[in-house]
Amino acid sequence: LFALLLAGAAMGVAAATPALADDLRHKPGAERAVSAAGEALTKPSQEVRPGLAGSFLSGRFAKQHQDLREAAKYLNETLQRDPGNERLQHEAMRVHLLAGNLEDATILAMKLASDTNTDPLVACLMMLKSVKVGDYKQASAHIARAPEVGLFGLIRPVMAQWLSIASGEQKTAVDMQPTIDKSGFFAPFLTYHNALMNDVLGNAPVAFASYSKANADAGVTPYRVVEAFSNFYARQGKWDEAQAVFDTYAKANPDSSLIPGKLDPLIAPKPLVVDARDGLAELFFTTASILFGDESTQDTFLYLRIALELRPDLPPAQLMLANLYEQVEDYKQAIDAYDSIAEGSVFYRRGQVRKALNLEAMGQKEQAIALLDATAKRYPNDTTALITKGDMLREIQDYAAASAAYSQALMRAEPLSASDWPLLYARGISYERGGNWAAAEDDFNRALQLSPNQPDVLNYLAYSWLTMNKNLPKAREYLLIASAERPDDAHIIDSVGWAYYLSGDFKKAVDAFERAIQMMPDDATVNEHLGDAYWRVGRTTEARYQWERSLTFKPEKETADALRDKIEKGMPAFAGVPIDVNTPTASTTIMENAAPSQVQ
Repeated sequence: LFALLLAGAAMGVAAATPALADDLRHKPGAERAVSAAGEALTKPSQEVRPGLAGSFLSGRFAKQHQDLREAAKYLNETLQRDPGNERLQHEAMRVHLLAGNLEDATILAMKLASDTNTDPLVACLMMLKSVKVGDYKQASAHIARAPEVGLFGLIRPVMAQWLSIASGEQKTAVDMQPTIDKSGFFAPFLTYHNALMNDVLGNAPVAFASYSKANADAGVTPYRVVEAFSNFYARQGKWDEAQAVFDTYAKANPDSSLIPGKLDPLIAPKPLVVDARDGLAELFFTTASILFGDESTQDTFLYLRIALELRPDLPPAQLMLANLYEQVEDYKQAIDAYDSIAEGSVFYRRGQVRKALNLEAMGQKEQAIALLDATAKRYPNDTTALITKGDMLREIQDYAAASAAYSQALMRAEPLSASDWPLLYARGISYERGGNWAAAEDDFNRALQLSPNQPDVLNYLAYSWLTMNKNLPKAREYLLIASAERPDDAHIIDSVGWAYYLSGDFKKAVDAFERAIQMMPDDATVNEHLGDAYWRVGRTTEARYQWERSLTFKPEKETADALRDKIEKGMPAFAGVPIDVNTPTASTTIMENAAPSQVQ
């Protein structure tokens, strides 16, 4: 279903790169390369000039490493040496568009225009060229000649309809229901555009019906669709309904950082999509949204490039472009893209937080924290900047400052709801690492009151009790609940094993640690724990092997010293406080009554 518009068989050029490489490998004379190299040792050196293969492979290497500007430069050099190579032209066109060199990409598309019937990317670029000069009929002709293949085949009817509106041919209400009925998974996507088209044409009742269908389930509806529906209500003067759309979305998506504050009826809203050109930009952006996160980074880039060429000030597309740069670790371009988002947009706030994370990735932590402070001050009701600041400070082990940042966020979040448990959990960790166990324990318990049976909280609290040799029966109970909730979590399984170990049930401890180590073979703590359990059941050779293996993962000095001591001397007699493991607890009842799929 996610066949790509601009790649693979849908493009007719997917084989361009490997096929070209094959052509280069099998050119006449290639077989003589080895003997020629030996012959060169006895001949006078000549001027070395880069050949077709060198520049092509350099471009390919640059592209694989996401250096698209360099890739485009090398492909240009290759084209200068082989200007008639259509496969190379296709590849260069794609890379130029990825790099943002639209003019160069369009020049190549014009050369390949006779291939429009086989390459949708050529059709899209030719369409874009015509739209920019207002020739919508010619734009429609370019699209009509391209084949209905892959994702392009699904969006082409929408593209054609927007172009029909732009040219003035479509003036009555748009009805894309026959196309929607055939689109399967893409039905909400096409329904959204059906709403936008009728909204642009002024057919409010038809637009309302489509907006309502597209927003049927707030739990899965994309934010942009929610934003458009609320905007539609507001432009009709229905402010309560407009606010209710956001409130419903916020309830279904409490962790979203895009939810705006209370709508102000005194501020006249502008349509999100004003005309057909905006609609086309929205089409390419929403198509990119479908691919986003589906390991199709370069294809998502292509859609966004076209969307932003049609509408440079499209905030969600700017945010997504920045995020794509971030994914390929081009932090400078990501920051530039985040800064391009207008301050009045709800996406600006999120962009500034992401910018801070990119500054941190570049080693500019002080600037990152300063930006988060400024963002928190600018948005006094928002918690995202403060939580991100707390996370940064916790990473550098400034636990007191991290706790303070989380406390500020908690004050803003009051009254707390079930979705706020991670904030209490994060502050609890900071308190515990900072040596304030009483405050940490209180936060962990409050987190469990908000959201009972959270595996992360149960595990952290219970394991902390185990390390302090306190509340051992309750710790074991909490850990069994956590393992029932998340049976494949190696950290929790390790904690369960440690609870068995401290209770003297070494056989069960071995079983648990062996399961954990299958999932985390390179974890120093799990290897040490398994070694300890092996020692207690008399498997001393295996115990020393596990302790030696633990040392290879470079634990902290205190732990490393203890491991070396155990390797040399073994372990003293067990000094734990046995628990009657046969006494039923609430957790054993849960384990017995859990469905087979929940327990392993």
